[in-house]
Amino acid sequence: MTDFQTIYEKYSLRLYRYLNVLTGNEQQAEELTQEVFYRALLHINSFEGRCSLFTWLCSIGRNCWLTEQKKGRRKRPLEEAEQIPAPDCDPALHAEQRDAQQRLRRGILALPEHYREVVILHIYCEMTFKEIAIQKGKSESWAKVTFYRAKKLLAQRMEESE
Repeated sequence: MTDFQTIYEKYSLRLYRYLNVLTGNEQQAEELTQEVFYRALLHINSFEGRCSLFTWLCSIGRNCWLTEQKKGRRKRPLEEAEQIPAPDCDPALHAEQRDAQQRLRRGILALPEHYREVVILHIYCEMTFKEIAIQKGKSESWAKVTFYRAKKLLAQRMEESE
């Protein structure tokens, strides 16, 4: 059990951040994180090592999230999602930062799926392009180009919306 506890301590925060971006809801992300580790514990013997352990956990997390989406459970509009608190600062700056985070999250979630996945995995999960390529079954250069195109499209859409 100590080995699995080490795995949890190493990957839980990164996995939570990934799921928080997907769900836009801190509570749901926490619940899904726990569900992922529960499923991983049950099926750890099926992990074949063809990808990193974190990549495998993200795949489980994404599948759990998609299952919930299909069931239509706990869907909340993005505007109602809980915010990540900013460090101690004045209320006006905090509100401005919160709004910027929300606009960015909306922009990322509005990207086409293959762009969105690469951006979330690279930025929020801190996965390398090589890890993303392995998870997606593509080349590392595909991951880099996809990320670049996603950033360009996101920047263009953010400029248009302002």
